[in-house]
Amino acid sequence: MTIIILILSLTQQVLLYGSYAVIMNFDLSESLPLHISRINTILGIIYLITKNEKLFKVLCFFSLYAWTSFLYPSRVYGISHPLGISFFVNHVITLLLPFYAMISYQARVRLNDKYLSFLWFIVYLMVVLMVNPLVDGNYFYLKHKPVFPNLTDWLYIPGTLIVTFILFGLGEKLYLTVQDRLKIPSKE
Repeated sequence: MTIIILILSLTQQVLLYGSYAVIMNFDLSESLPLHISRINTILGIIYLITKNEKLFKVLCFFSLYAWTSFLYPSRVYGISHPLGISFFVNHVITLLLPFYAMISYQARVRLNDKYLSFLWFIVYLMVVLMVNPLVDGNYFYLKHKPVFPNLTDWLYIPGTLIVTFILFGLGEKLYLTVQDRLKIPSKE
């Protein structure tokens, strides 16, 4: 099954970046791998190859944003467009991969793992804050804000950090509950 997921993830990446190259002339404002879902796909591919536990934890917490993308899609192409297909495949894999890793490899999220992932999120946010103005980008939807579009960055960014920390806290509870119910053994 891992090989199938890996092939699907790689195919999705080829479809995504091939579409950006052919349809959109690889416009840097949209085609860099700086949306959190794209980063998560890359993390997922690396995890499936290496089974790195620390990477798994970041993957789990960053994947929570895929849930928000499905609950509140913003600036998404339709399912008949190559980028719409890519969006759907990417997010389904991103949503399910943490649970697949728990079942297949006994990967575990532990209490307080959200803190390291939150630090990685802060680094990610700082990178997109620097790159967006350079390429006129909309990475992490900071240019075209899906929620509170008229809110200034000096309020929006701290709000994003607060919402992310809450999301990671809820995700940690979800993952711990699922692991207990699945009886995923501890590796300690």
